[in-house]
Amino acid sequence: MHVFADTIISAEEVRKKFESVAGSAGTGSSRKLSFDATCNPQKFFLSGISVTPPAAAEVAILKRSGGAEVVLRLMWGPLPAPFPRALALVGVLLGVLLALLSDGSAGVLATASLIALLPAAALLYQQAGERRLQSQLGEILGVPRFQPKPH
Repeated sequence: MHVFADTIISAEEVRKKFESVAGSAGTGSSRKLSFDATCNPQKFFLSGISVTPPAAAEVAILKRSGGAEVVLRLMWGPLPAPFPRALALVGVLLGVLLALLSDGSAGVLATASLIALLPAAALLYQQAGERRLQSQLGEILGVPRFQPKPH
């Protein structure tokens, strides 16, 4: 999934702001925003204690007249953002299938619930991380929010 924001800041100034972040953009939360300029393309990610891969975003800075456009490719660690959505869907489908095909015992229903709910919980956690990452980058750029971008 891609999101973008237009800013009046030049592309060079955006790069300088991002490079100055390098782990110092924690806005009071326990999860800090980190920038990895060594990746190609460059990448932001939320660092901190996490039970799932961290929310991340590859960054593309496009020059525009009177500013720049910043495009983020949202990711789940090294995987694209649709992966946790697909994992949650598969988990829910397997959980429901197991519950329907089982004999209805408490152990099987508990297992089916775990199979369905754990991937869904991981998805919600990932989406919260994506929102936090976009919010912190928006504060750095001085833009109110990122918008979805068709690709």
